[in-house]
Amino acid sequence: MIKDLRFLKVPNSKGGESVAIRAMTDKYYMASIPSGTSKSGSEAVDIPLDVAERKFYELKDKIIGMDENDTEGIDDFLKQADGTNNFRKIGGNLALGISLAVFRAAAKGEIWRSINPFATTFPYPLGNVIGGGAHGGNTSIQEFLIAPVKARTMEEAVKTNEEIRETVKQQLDARGWLTGENAEKALTTSLDDIKTLEILSSVAKNYGAAVGIDMAASQFYFDGRYSYNSLDKSLNPAQQLEFVENLVKTYGLIYVEDPFFEKDFDHPAGLTAKVKDCIIAGDDLYSTDKALIAKGIEKKSTNGAIIKPNQCGTVTLALSAAMLAKKAGFYLAASHRSVETTDNWISDFAVGIGAHLIKTGVVGKEREAKLKRLVEIWDAMEKPRMAKLF
Repeated sequence: MIKDLRFLKVPNSKGGESVAIRAMTDKYYMASIPSGTSKSGSEAVDIPLDVAERKFYELKDKIIGMDENDTEGIDDFLKQADGTNNFRKIGGNLALGISLAVFRAAAKGEIWRSINPFATTFPYPLGNVIGGGAHGGNTSIQEFLIAPVKARTMEEAVKTNEEIRETVKQQLDARGWLTGENAEKALTTSLDDIKTLEILSSVAKNYGAAVGIDMAASQFYFDGRYSYNSLDKSLNPAQQLEFVENLVKTYGLIYVEDPFFEKDFDHPAGLTAKVKDCIIAGDDLYSTDKALIAKGIEKKSTNGAIIKPNQCGTVTLALSAAMLAKKAGFYLAASHRSVETTDNWISDFAVGIGAHLIKTGVVGKEREAKLKRLVEIWDAMEKPRMAKLF
């Protein structure tokens, strides 16, 4: 039984504060909630912390006394209490805080076991090495990613990403191209999109790692065209498809996220059909929304989906979206957000849903907490193994 709920504010990676909820059953279980910088129009709405706190006290007494094991029932209560399709009244950040704290309490802290006690596979960490777009940087492409696909243990995978980032940092600094770091501790440079891919691909190859990109194309889509400022290039959707296809083939990309505007389900389908051994993943396209994923399945828009629980507002909704995508044969990538806390629940979630990839960043205490948790879970399993990609 839920004996008590508490509302807290915890520091986040941008120097502000984020929602945290503590649920008391046999002891206190806490969950803190991240937020995104670049968001789709379909995401659950975060509300200001002072408003979230007032809403919390309106809900608290109704939740105390509920059975923490009835996680779906509690999540359904949160949906009904809000009454909208995107939690704009009680806030997606508050809803997920309560949902996750209760889920963690029901799981006695072991979220991954509660989702799937028979889980054995681990996602490769997609490390964000160089950043741009809305997250800060010179490129239109938002994230330049690495995946340590030859690693055989989680510890090896984490170490490989750290070494690649450090090598890239040293090379950029030596050539005068390094300009700093963004909120996710990704490096920022003076390079354009193509030169960025060239240097990252060169270093990754030496470590046996693969390269991917999160384009977040909605962020540079204006009046029907994709504008690459550093390349002085503006492309219509057909040209964008050809451009991305060439990037995949030239640099051996294994992962491309959101290569088109978030409402465009057709051009991603064309790209997915053209490239092989590459995950075309929908993030803004799907927003961890079961209906949008169903549309993507019908149109064959992608072969992968990003799962971000804070996009939908409850654990139940996130699990439902993930299982639908998995049933369709999609590759799953669980993901952190740009404005993070040191909570590590996304690591448990990724293992529980059988994600193939996890986006956590590479360095910084908020990112390292997730990676350390993955190693902890690995060590707790009898026969863990890395996920199969292709």
